[in-house]
Amino acid sequence: MHWIQISWFMRIIWHLQITKKRKDLLEGIIAEEDKDGNPVVSIPLQVCAEFINVCTRETVGKPLSIVEAVSLIRKYTEFLGIPIILPKLTQLNTFLTLLETTKTRKKVFDIFLAATLKDNDIEGIYTVNVYDFKEFKFLKVENPIT
Repeated sequence: MHWIQISWFMRIIWHLQITKKRKDLLEGIIAEEDKDGNPVVSIPLQVCAEFINVCTRETVGKPLSIVEAVSLIRKYTEFLGIPIILPKLTQLNTFLTLLETTKTRKKVFDIFLAATLKDNDIEGIYTVNVYDFKEFKFLKVENPIT
């Protein structure tokens, strides 16, 4: 299972800066299913929180209200049925183990996200921030728009 970085996905839709090719690509990724008919795309809970934090900032060109941001997340999780990935009880240990491999505090939230993916047996990640996740050898990292 892969996940789409919702902040990137939502910002494209939110600003309507999407070409037909990218829209078709995103719709194709969202529609993917495994052999049992389950979606292959999921969104970690942390990414939903990060999206709300970013898109409601006053420093953003046209910030959304909290209600608008929540509505967008509900649209993509409830209407389209994209599953939310939750941290597991083992995540603290996984997070601390992964954290011991870094030398900078700037990666803390990426490492926390990687721990969520690892504990949920997620093998790949779709993100435009490929560099931030390349060091996690247990993840196949792909930029879906390049």
